[in-house]
Amino acid sequence: MRILLLLGVVGLDAAAQGPVVRIANTTRPSSTDFQIGDRFEIIVTGTANQPVSVRTTLNGRTDWGPVIGRTDGSGRWSTAGQFEKDDFGDWGEIWTVGGRAAAPLVHFPVDAPCLASGRGVMSVMSLQRATTCDTAEGTRTFATASDTEPFRTPDGRMIPGRVRSSRTAEQYRMEIMESLITGDLRDASRMKGLRYGQLGDRAGALIHTIIGANALTEDETRNVLSIVRAAFARPARDPQAAKAPPSATLLLLRNLADATEQENLKQEIAKTIVFVQAQ
Repeated sequence: MRILLLLGVVGLDAAAQGPVVRIANTTRPSSTDFQIGDRFEIIVTGTANQPVSVRTTLNGRTDWGPVIGRTDGSGRWSTAGQFEKDDFGDWGEIWTVGGRAAAPLVHFPVDAPCLASGRGVMSVMSLQRATTCDTAEGTRTFATASDTEPFRTPDGRMIPGRVRSSRTAEQYRMEIMESLITGDLRDASRMKGLRYGQLGDRAGALIHTIIGANALTEDETRNVLSIVRAAFARPARDPQAAKAPPSATLLLLRNLADATEQENLKQEIAKTIVFVQAQ
């Protein structure tokens, strides 16, 4: 999969419409792809003096990052780095400035630095893949990391790998909720996951904990509205959850309304707020 974006000049008009992100290959400026060893620069432009965060997905694993910086007085924030061997694989980034998602959503692979005239072979096993090929440094093998290994975010934070044997019930619950937020709820198998609802305000609190400072896409926002409705549609199994005021959910919904410019989506959020308040 080739990189889906390489934006040119970000003007004041674009910044006024919403935050914008640009990622560039500074090792091979004319290239629209990335290889291990390439240096990169990421520039985010939006409103001045606003918090910046990034949601990073590498080979199917996602980190909902905290606030990592703020735009300066001109509305700019940037970071730079170099892709290493451990960064091999498929990347996704959703940048957030002041609670709003920067456009466009970023998807790109970091490929092996194989010689065009050399030999190479690729293998795929479940969610992992590997490439063995001739490089300028000889024949080398590059493989995607397992989910038990740490990975590095664009801003340099190291995210620890999963420890399967010691997952708590809360961590497992968060994984299920994350899959509902980011998945396709039109899929019948995922719709069954909404039976996980009946949590009342605990569902809103859990969603807020997962996404943190990060904005959601339009589809993800609609998923959250479906989850919230399922959570409040039937009496909560937990008596304490049934008695609790929906403060966390209402805060979540108001934040979602503030994060979108789409009037139809704002109306859907408003209807969901009324629904929650009526329960």
